[in-house]
Amino acid sequence: MNKSGLLLRLAIVIGFSSLAIGFLSTQIFYQLTFNHEVKIAQQSITNLYKTIEATAGTAAYLAEKDLAQEVVDGLATNVVVLNAKMNFEGEEVTSNNEPFNEPRIFPISSLFEADKSIGLVTIAPNLSYIENRAKKLAMENSIAMIIQALVVTVVAIVVAFLLITQPIIKIAKALHNTIPGDGERLAFPYFHKKSELGELVQDVNVLLEKTDNQFKRERKLRQEIEGLEKRFRMLFENSVSPIILMEPRGDILLFNTAFEHTIDKLGLQLKKSYGPLLENIFCEPKALMNAVEESFAYDEIAIGEYRLLNEKSTEAFWVQVVVTNIVNEELREYHQITLHDISKRKKELETLAHQADFDKLTQLLNRQGLEKRIAHLLKEEQAFCLALIDLNWFKQVNDVYGHDSGDEILVFVADKIKKTLSPDDFGGRWGGDEFVLLLTDANVAEAKSLIIRLLTRISKPYFLRNFNENVTIGSSVGAAFYPDDGQDLQRIINLADKAMYDVKEVKNHNPEESVKFAGELTENNSIHD
Repeated sequence: MNKSGLLLRLAIVIGFSSLAIGFLSTQIFYQLTFNHEVKIAQQSITNLYKTIEATAGTAAYLAEKDLAQEVVDGLATNVVVLNAKMNFEGEEVTSNNEPFNEPRIFPISSLFEADKSIGLVTIAPNLSYIENRAKKLAMENSIAMIIQALVVTVVAIVVAFLLITQPIIKIAKALHNTIPGDGERLAFPYFHKKSELGELVQDVNVLLEKTDNQFKRERKLRQEIEGLEKRFRMLFENSVSPIILMEPRGDILLFNTAFEHTIDKLGLQLKKSYGPLLENIFCEPKALMNAVEESFAYDEIAIGEYRLLNEKSTEAFWVQVVVTNIVNEELREYHQITLHDISKRKKELETLAHQADFDKLTQLLNRQGLEKRIAHLLKEEQAFCLALIDLNWFKQVNDVYGHDSGDEILVFVADKIKKTLSPDDFGGRWGGDEFVLLLTDANVAEAKSLIIRLLTRISKPYFLRNFNENVTIGSSVGAAFYPDDGQDLQRIINLADKAMYDVKEVKNHNPEESVKFAGELTENNSIHD
């Protein structure tokens, strides 16, 4: 049995309470019974006197001692009387020699005059018998009360066990064995469906029902979360774009397979950290850091295009970088970085840019590309020489030998231009059989020397394989300087064009005489603003 069990404690409390109450009640009842028995004995003596009162009056009136002796002897025969005596007319009649302790004295009234006393009857109570009898009865009653108290205690314990303790113990055991969420409910104890215990069971069942519903909601939510987590992990792991979760200082917490492939593709070692924002794998980390800091300052997502270091090859590896700043519930900051490979798009854009600015046939700058370079030079206020080249006798070759042969001549001229120009100079096809040279930081002598060298190369015979013949073309060149000859593009072009047409009118085969500068134009044929 559990020493701390409810039944044991209830039995102990009821037992001690019953014993305490029984002991106190027994003491009180014992005294009350004792006093009551003494009182009854005294009343019995009074009743005895009333029984012999008439006989005692006759004996006293007649002074008959024998009759008086019979009276006192009769009284002494009663168990409650120890001794008795009569006094009348100077006579005393005694039943025995027992002492008269606490005697009861009754007057003997005259037979004819009730108010006149003619003697006395003295009765000595049998105090020992009376007290013993009273004690015995009181003790018997006390024992009976104790037994009754014990019986009441046992009955109270049994009733309390059956009606209270046992149902509570059953409820406690059932509640102890109940697993929230399994659908089990507590059974109502007998006779307690509407009692406080019944209300307790009902409240517990309501609580279990709420708990069960809560568990169901949590299970459903957990399943949804697990499903979302699986889908997220599937998206995360199967994403073709590298995704990285990292701390601001650079420690990588999470990355997907695509990031591993990218690191391997770059010829780098997979490490725990590549510095803040993966700066160690970028060609221009400072530009990335500055862009991210500026975006974060306005609580925006940082997006930009940057080139990655490629240890395996010289091929450019461009990515679009998306950096998101994340702060969790504990106010800890993280960076999520997504890298989208845009190398192909970059290459396509470069190809489109090249096609937009370069001539498809000669692979020299076209008119648009040349204008961009000139605009840049003008913006930077950098001095340059613009030379317009127009081919002589090209139309005859084109007409006689066809356009394919004409294209060969154009490619031939372009090749000579590429081989003649320095890395800081530009050459392009202005349109048709016209070409342009942009010579940066060249004076008149340097520009003339370079142009004569180019014209010399162009004027050499070119062999047409399809026709097994040599053809020779010449060139006419007009040049103007910025800013010496003009401050705007159109004036520079007009001056160069005028100088070129002055030379073309002659169409000299001598390269030195096929070049004219704007400064050599006469006042009459110069162009004014």
